[in-house]
Amino acid sequence: MSQPVDGVDARTDRVAQATIGVALLAAFVFRLSWIVSILTIVVAIGALAGPIGNGLHRTFERFIAPRLPAYDRTAPGACIDAVTVRAQDALAAAILAVATIAFVLGIGLVGWVLTVAEAVIAIMAATTGIHVADRIRRRF
Repeated sequence: MSQPVDGVDARTDRVAQATIGVALLAAFVFRLSWIVSILTIVVAIGALAGPIGNGLHRTFERFIAPRLPAYDRTAPGACIDAVTVRAQDALAAAILAVATIAFVLGIGLVGWVLTVAEAVIAIMAATTGIHVADRIRRRF
């Protein structure tokens, strides 16, 4: 249940990213902009405090991970660098913060486009393991 200092269980990150993606798509379909605001806060805390501060990671580690079979954390792809997770949370927080501001200003179209864009980014990270924020971070 405890995380190594240098990495996060890949299953934890995938569940967190999938949850973000599905919640944002549900927010879009049902036009629930308050979900975007709540997820902005959740991922912003994760970006500032690291994976241990992200409520989605903590929930998975506390309630779901103990029920899953053990696996070799030294295997390739078993752990994701904590810096990558923080970068992904920071990107999500920035995109969702702009979307929230757009909703407050009455520019719903911009808010929903950004919301769906972040949902795609999160689902891509969950399904393929490709973190857009990490790619951006490494490029610059």
